[in-house]
Amino acid sequence: MEENKVPRFGQLILKKRKSKDWSLAKLANESEKYGHRLSESYLNRLERGERTEPSISVVMVLIQVLGLSLKEVFESLEMGYIYDKAIQGNTATTLVLPHDLNKLNLVVTTEKDEISMSDEQKQLIGKMIADLYEITLYGEPSYFENESAGYVLSLGRILEKDLYLIELENQGFKLFFDVRVMVSKYNLLKYDIKSSLENINIKALYNTEMSIPLPILDEYWSTVREEDKIIIVDKVSETLKPYIKP
Repeated sequence: MEENKVPRFGQLILKKRKSKDWSLAKLANESEKYGHRLSESYLNRLERGERTEPSISVVMVLIQVLGLSLKEVFESLEMGYIYDKAIQGNTATTLVLPHDLNKLNLVVTTEKDEISMSDEQKQLIGKMIADLYEITLYGEPSYFENESAGYVLSLGRILEKDLYLIELENQGFKLFFDVRVMVSKYNLLKYDIKSSLENINIKALYNTEMSIPLPILDEYWSTVREEDKIIIVDKVSETLKPYIKP
């Protein structure tokens, strides 16, 4: 029975990956977005049934990356009876995954202000909760003390990146604006930039792959498009200076 669990779970991962037409490299890269990068070699061994006993955190990352349902995950691990009991039983059971944190308006209260947490920050908090739970059940509690340094470093990197990112959404279309140059070079306030950006048609901007000048705070800014991120390069007037004779 034990030997069949992981191969069936591995087959589920392989099936879902193939349905998305993803390579192992693509799946590994996508997993990194959820705070826990799974290597290509690990994923390959998992799909082939050569890697046994995937951790809770690994399973949870794969649930989010591949959009797996809890029912098919439990069934692939030959634990469908647990799922059925939770759904049909008399006892109300709630399973909260890190993904659910994105639905909550989590904020951090500082001395000066309340700061909303980004999705990436929420994912990291979710992973920490999952690891803490797993370590408490199956591992040595002191292990988490060693891991905590990694969480602090990861959160530091996320906060540094989020410091210059503005997320806007309209009619289901989401874009991130990297305004680093506007804040660091021109000392503009992130709040003012965001207010100005909200006048831009996000849907139209999302549907074009071109980098176009954006009107922000009474200036036109040159941009570079990278997938769902728009990087503000500089003022158009500044970028054109080398091409204009004095």
